[in-house]
Amino acid sequence: MKKIVFLILIFPSLIFAEIVKGNELRFTQEFIKEMVNKHQFKANELNFIFGQISLEILPAVEKSALPKRKKKIMSWDKYKSLFITDERIKSGVTFWKQNIKLLEKAEKKFNIPSEIIVAILGIETNYGKNQGQHPTLETLLIKASGNNRRKKFYKKELESFLLLVRDNNIPPLSVKGSHAGALGMSQFISSSYRHYAVDFDEDGKIDLFSSNPDAIGSIANYFDKHQWHDGGELSYPIELNQKHFRYVKSSTNKPVKTAQYWKSKGIPISMKIDDSSKIALIQLPQDNRIDMRQTLWNFYVLTRYNHDNRYAMTAQLLSEHIKKEFEQIN
Repeated sequence: MKKIVFLILIFPSLIFAEIVKGNELRFTQEFIKEMVNKHQFKANELNFIFGQISLEILPAVEKSALPKRKKKIMSWDKYKSLFITDERIKSGVTFWKQNIKLLEKAEKKFNIPSEIIVAILGIETNYGKNQGQHPTLETLLIKASGNNRRKKFYKKELESFLLLVRDNNIPPLSVKGSHAGALGMSQFISSSYRHYAVDFDEDGKIDLFSSNPDAIGSIANYFDKHQWHDGGELSYPIELNQKHFRYVKSSTNKPVKTAQYWKSKGIPISMKIDDSSKIALIQLPQDNRIDMRQTLWNFYVLTRYNHDNRYAMTAQLLSEHIKKEFEQIN
């Protein structure tokens, strides 16, 4: 066993992987039976589809034999530098100008600010330019059938994906997306695509891969369904003393305490925030210091799109930059 582990880690090309078809996996056969019984799929059709996928199966290695690797979390400095760039801000302004009527329509219907919708599209796919090149069916099958710690989640996404392509008459093997199975301009996972995507151009179909109207409307609908507060603020910077650090969270934090409560703890809350507003305190570790923010409900709603405070903060900052540039030329 140690020899196999050594070879896999040092000379992975020397390990002979077994090539199997997707429909040869025990997981796949059990999954097909479930889809037939639960959703009336045809077993022979699913067998054919999964049979078009070839998978490489490496020799099993005991987890205890593998070296433990500490996961390094990207600093806030590095994270935001990937998305908040002059090029992406400029492209965002251009996208806003080209789709101004659609964005106005979405803002009027769902009460989601145009700059937020544009920023999300900028972060996710650079306004539709980078939607991913990973075959989605293969991606979801691998993650659902292997030792992935979230395999139950991916099994549900595989189920949603097959329902999605059937309902929309899309060849399942033609769909490509991210390495995690996210799809289209908005990078919705399959279940979100089915639940939140809308036919915003009213052409009789929902297309998040090439329809700007559907992508814009679907993002707005997503935030609306997650209870975005009309006109609500997102977050403000805050300076805290060390004795207050115990109140600050690094993970996603839902606002539950009012500004008045935090003031009673001696925390300097922004004058722009009403005493009755519920807020949370978060931290964003940088290379040489820690950024701290006082966040409101809509910031939390942003984390429903991606459960990472860095993502939500990036969306806020990018949206502010894009809005500023857009307003200067209009």
